[in-house]
Amino acid sequence: MKNMNLKTMAIASGFIILMIIPSFLSAQPYGRGEGRGNRAGNDAAYAERDMDCRIPSLTDDQKAGIEKLRTEHLRKANLMRAELGEKHARLNTLRLAENQDAEEIDRTIDDISKLKGDLMKAREAHKRDVRVLLNDEQKAVFDARQGRGNRDGKGYKAGRSGKGDYGRGPGRGDCQRY
Repeated sequence: MKNMNLKTMAIASGFIILMIIPSFLSAQPYGRGEGRGNRAGNDAAYAERDMDCRIPSLTDDQKAGIEKLRTEHLRKANLMRAELGEKHARLNTLRLAENQDAEEIDRTIDDISKLKGDLMKAREAHKRDVRVLLNDEQKAVFDARQGRGNRDGKGYKAGRSGKGDYGRGPGRGDCQRY
């Protein structure tokens, strides 16, 4: 009787193990995906394809003008983001201090808010500058695709969560934003 009960338990345990193991093997690990993420278009081939994909019938002059504007904007925006990161780090330091200085914390929060506003203004100015280079048909396409996500990670529908480029999923799809 004990042997039969032991055999039944062994068979049941083996069956359960055989059911559980495939679920672990087929699970996809969380981490960096194979998608190009948010930084597609860093080389010339991707950049040209993305630009063509984004706005129809761009001339070579328009492409060069947009790329120049984009480069200038990225330089300014990267500096602002770096300063914003410094302010966030300063805020964290102030929050963790033994004797918190409420006025300094409030001042740092105000600085962060101003920098975020300046960054938003720079984005909008950049979009206006790009729009000036386009004809009416191109403007219609460009305007229709506005608002499909922003740089701080909110609003992306495909593969982008949180702040920063984690490389998960397809990122912004096949087309790059200006």
